Amino acid sequence: MAKQRGYPDRRGMGAQSDFLSETFVPSESHRAKQLAMARDLVRTGSKPEDVAHMLSLPIDLVNRALAEDL
Repeated sequence: MAKQRGYPDRRGMGAQSDFLSETFVPSESHRAKQLAMARDLVRTGSKPEDVAHMLSLPIDLVNRALAEDL
């Protein structure tokens, strides 16, 4: 009997997404855009912790970007 479409193979459901996450490396321009967005959001009154969570950034990276901005 053939395997129905949409069912996992022996590698498991996460095999494809694991491969993508291992091969995707954000560029410096992507990181710079994220930090610029983080600065703008904090300037408008958002908490740095919330911004870090929204943008999936480490909180220390957001704090460092804010310190450089001052």
